[in-house]
Amino acid sequence: RWNIGGSMKAGDLVKWSQQWLNGCNNALAPEEELNHYEGQVGIIIERAMLVSCWRVLWSDQDVCDVHVEYLEAICK
Repeated sequence: RWNIGGSMKAGDLVKWSQQWLNGCNNALAPEEELNHYEGQVGIIIERAMLVSCWRVLWSDQDVCDVHVEYLEAICK
């Protein structure tokens, strides 16, 4: 079962939440954006300086701070 939000910790594997993926409809190339983000897997590195955010290393080697509502835990 997917876990959204607060009980995540560093080392957890994550994917983008459906809420984030739904937002891809607003992109310039929504199909391309959706395909890119749907396939990504990330690992939580640490808590970010921003409130309610985690720093995530994604499978495309990008590192970014992501709000907990935009992440779903795959493996804890």
